[in-house]
Amino acid sequence: MPTRTPRQFVRFLLLVALSSLACAQDSPKAIMAYYESSGSGHSLRTFAPYLNQIPTDVFAIDAQGKVSGSAPAGVLAFARSHGMQTFATVSNFGNSGFVPFIAHNILTHPTIRAQAIANMLAVVQLYDYSGVNIDFEAVPRTDRAAFTKFITEVGKAMHGAGYLSVISVPAELQDDPNDSWSGAFDFKALAPHLDILQLMTYDENGPWGPPGPVAGLDWVEPCVQFAASVVPSSKISMGLPAYGYDWNLSNGTGVQVDWKNIPALMAKFDASPQWDANSSSPYFTYTTPGGSNHVVWYENSQSVPLKTALVNTYNLAGVSVFALGFEDITFWQAVTSGIGTGQR
Repeated sequence: MPTRTPRQFVRFLLLVALSSLACAQDSPKAIMAYYESSGSGHSLRTFAPYLNQIPTDVFAIDAQGKVSGSAPAGVLAFARSHGMQTFATVSNFGNSGFVPFIAHNILTHPTIRAQAIANMLAVVQLYDYSGVNIDFEAVPRTDRAAFTKFITEVGKAMHGAGYLSVISVPAELQDDPNDSWSGAFDFKALAPHLDILQLMTYDENGPWGPPGPVAGLDWVEPCVQFAASVVPSSKISMGLPAYGYDWNLSNGTGVQVDWKNIPALMAKFDASPQWDANSSSPYFTYTTPGGSNHVVWYENSQSVPLKTALVNTYNLAGVSVFALGFEDITFWQAVTSGIGTGQR
C-alpha cells in the first residue's frame, strides 16, 4: 500500500487543484464500473441508466506479452447499444495476485514491450472496444522510467488507431519514487499520454493489515488533491469501492463483504452501525456464537455521497466503481446523490 504521510503535507495543493474549477463545472460526469464476472452482467443490465463506461476485467498478460482471456460479447453489445464506452482491462494478475516479474519483463525488453502493445491493440480492435485499460500493479519501483515509456507507447499506439487509453494507478498522497507500491507511477509524466487516470482510491486498509476504513474521506480527498495537482482534473476518475472488509480479530484474518450483503450480515448478528467522524466511514462489530470477535468497515448511503461530491469539488472526470455485482440500487442512488446528477 502507498506510504502514508501527514494530511497537512498536501493541504497546500488544494489551491492548485481548485485552479482548474473555472471550466465546465456542469459538464456530464463519467460513471465507470468494472465488469468482473457473470454477476456483473446482471448489475449492468439492471443499473444501466446510471452508467456510461464499462471496463471488462477479463484479460491477463504474461511475461512475453501474450494476452489471454475472452471478451463477454453479450455484455459489450449491451453496453454499446446503451451508448457506453467499453475498455479492455489488461492486467499482470497471476494465479494468486499481481506478478511483479510479468510487468518488469514487459517494461524492460523493447521487443516484448512492442509485442505486448500490439497484442493489446489487436484485442481492442477484435472486440470493438473503445480503448484499453492498463492495470499493472505491484510494478517494481525501479521500473518507474520504463513504465512511463511503456504508457507513452501505449498512448501513441491507441491514439494512432483511434482508441482511448485508460491507466489504473495506486492512490498516493505524494510522489515518492522509493515507495515499494506506488513508486513506479509518475503521474505527471504519464498524464500527457493517457485519456483517463483511474485513481484507485480504495483499499486504504484491508485484511493484509489492521482494521480501518476501506476508503476514508480523510485519505481519499488528499489523494485526489495530489493527483489533481499534477494531472488535468478532467482526466481523473476517482475509484469507489462497492464493498467493505470483515476482520476476524480473534484469528487475524479477514474477508471482503459486498455492499449488497452488509445489511444481512448486520441483521444476522444484530449489529448496530457506528460512525467514525475522522474518516467519515461506518463500521460495526459483532461476536459469533463461537466467540470470534469481528469488526467490519464498509461504505453506506452516508459515506459514499461525501466522496462522490469530490467529483464536483475538484472537477474530476467522474468515478470508477469496483465492481459491478457487488452493489444494489441504494449504492447507485448514493453515488448520484453526491455528484448531484440524478439517474441518467
